[in-house]
Amino acid sequence: MEAAEFIERWAKSLEGGAAAVFIGAGLSRRAGYPDWRTLLADIAKELGLDIEAEHDLAAVAQYSLNRAARKRNKLTRLIVDHFPPKADAPEPFRILARLPVRHIWTTNYDKLAETAWAQEAKLLDVKSRNDDLGFDRSWAHATLYKMHGSVDHPTEVVIAKDDYELYRRERPGFLQVLTGQLVTKQMLFLGFSFTDPNLAHLFASIREAFQDDGPEHYAIVRRPKKGSGPGAKKRFETEKVRHALWVEDLQRYGIQCIEIDEYEEIDEILRAVELKLAGRSVFVSGSYPESAPNDDRRHIEEMARQIGREIARREKRLVSGFGLVVGSAAIAGALEIILAGPAPNLERGLLLRPFPQAIPKGMAKAVFHKRYRQAMVQQAGVSIFIGGLKDTGKAAPVIADGVLEEFKEAQAAGRIVVPIGATGGAAREIWKQLAKDAAWAPPGLNRKEFEQLNKDGLAPVDAAKLIDKVLKAVDAPAGKGKKQP
Repeated sequence: MEAAEFIERWAKSLEGGAAAVFIGAGLSRRAGYPDWRTLLADIAKELGLDIEAEHDLAAVAQYSLNRAARKRNKLTRLIVDHFPPKADAPEPFRILARLPVRHIWTTNYDKLAETAWAQEAKLLDVKSRNDDLGFDRSWAHATLYKMHGSVDHPTEVVIAKDDYELYRRERPGFLQVLTGQLVTKQMLFLGFSFTDPNLAHLFASIREAFQDDGPEHYAIVRRPKKGSGPGAKKRFETEKVRHALWVEDLQRYGIQCIEIDEYEEIDEILRAVELKLAGRSVFVSGSYPESAPNDDRRHIEEMARQIGREIARREKRLVSGFGLVVGSAAIAGALEIILAGPAPNLERGLLLRPFPQAIPKGMAKAVFHKRYRQAMVQQAGVSIFIGGLKDTGKAAPVIADGVLEEFKEAQAAGRIVVPIGATGGAAREIWKQLAKDAAWAPPGLNRKEFEQLNKDGLAPVDAAKLIDKVLKAVDAPAGKGKKQP
């Protein structure tokens, strides 16, 4: 399957709440954690075995356990020593944490997923023991199923042959839940080699659940790489044939493969999914003093209202932080369209993030505001800037620095920026900054139309028409829209 097709399909699954992720050891290696073969290398050496020649790695762990009279001290120490906590998580984990994925599965022992979700200020309901499956944390943003256990409970991890053979008895709930999700979700496998000893359980669940029908699943897999030395060319050709047959065989289980050459391409694909998903939402940033002359304030309100209507008419979700005058007017415009529909869906049409007046204890104000803005801006693929002035008690309003910060966050996140410079304030400053590139314009607009956004006296209805052209370009099939630099 081509990456572009996968991005389109999985973004729709995420939007509909039908997506799940399965994380394998390959993704954790980016953080410096060992794969299974590396983890057991020293144990194999003590047993007099060459780990590179061993294919049944669970048996290697079992041999060590047998020699220690079934005491797990050595294996427990192995887990603790090789999976220390990390202050940060690799990029794929951070992107996944920003996506609306509700179910995450892993055979890994580490806590990279917990770290990534915590960095996004999201709560994970972590289930690493069979008993954990009996209750849910109702306020959690997502559920993490650690089906082989966790470094938090190193004596209980699944590692030796006994653990796999008794898995259905000791952890039956995981297989039951996994089977159900393979029926109802579209699973994305990342960093998963499909050589895990628990693979038999996984594939059996898929076959039992699917028969000949069922949802499609996906796996991002790396093509074989050519090595060096004697016989390298022949080995490479054999690996290519084996890889092609393996990819073809995975289709029996409904798994479509997206093939890549380097693991870093996973980051690019996940970012594209994030951008695709964000393209359904539009962030309206701006503020205007309530003390401003009535005619000026009414003009800004009508501008924001018309743009809010256009966003809803395009069936986009309006994201707003309730900026003074601008936020409430944009929301009112969107509601006019949403509530006129036969089955209004406010959750789908609006995402409102009022800026908190109180800062959480122990957090610096600047850090809190930055994180809050980042989280809000990342929700939307397009950021529209209207006005951006604030009262400070002085003779005249000043440019709202918070609106300028939201512009910087939108640029850093690679979002489409549309400043209505004609509304003055921060929006005009943003327009001037972008206008320095004489060839620049948002997708869907030519340079002349971009310049109209800064024309004094721009009518709200004309601004809304220009915004509509941008939103139409965002909805265009890949390759037909014009990208911003």
